[in-house]
Amino acid sequence: MKSISQAAVVLAVLVGAVVPAPASAVPVFSCEYEFVAWSGAFSAELSITNNGPAIDSWQASWTFPTATAKSAVWRANLSQRTPYDMTASNLAWNGRIATGQVRTFGWTAFAVATETPGDITVNGVPC
Repeated sequence: MKSISQAAVVLAVLVGAVVPAPASAVPVFSCEYEFVAWSGAFSAELSITNNGPAIDSWQASWTFPTATAKSAVWRANLSQRTPYDMTASNLAWNGRIATGQVRTFGWTAFAVATETPGDITVNGVPC
């Protein structure tokens, strides 16, 4: 019995050694954040690329490290829960993003400093 157990362990180790590791997956969404800052304010645009199946609506969220007050927005609805947290969602005409397509929206805001947020998500998925 001992030799059968040892053979099973050796077989399990060998099987584990030949199973390939899963390929790294392409993220469902990729984002490009661009901004132009000036004294006490900035304008920014976020481009969302859909690398997965088509979607019919989108919602992007992020956190600024510095208190920010939104001013104007284009090609999205933009809400702000706190001076740090922003959420943008599609308009009626730009919600669908087919595979490989990009949607871009932008805004202006007031802030003493700005930088690219590190926690951007689209539909809850990190970008």
